[in-house]
Amino acid sequence: MTYISLTHSLLTVVIGILSLGALACLIRAILGPSTADRLVAVNMTGTQVICLICILAARSGEYGFADVAVIYAMLSFLAVAVLTRILSEGGRKK
Repeated sequence: MTYISLTHSLLTVVIGILSLGALACLIRAILGPSTADRLVAVNMTGTQVICLICILAARSGEYGFADVAVIYAMLSFLAVAVLTRILSEGGRKK
């Protein structure tokens, strides 16, 4: 086997493991006992999706996907920051 085929095989295994982790986090986000657990699970899912996009970019050689991952990371951060702000206020109106 060549170095490239070993790398592709390893990246395929990593993609599978990250996909299972993202699925587990998504299930936790749906079934989480508290809102904080759900927020952490959504944040972890976003992080794993970003990692998946970067790995797919490296595997396919299309490094334009890295730009998509950066934009997705910014949107994920903004969503978590907004949701944390909403949850920390607890429905209080100013």
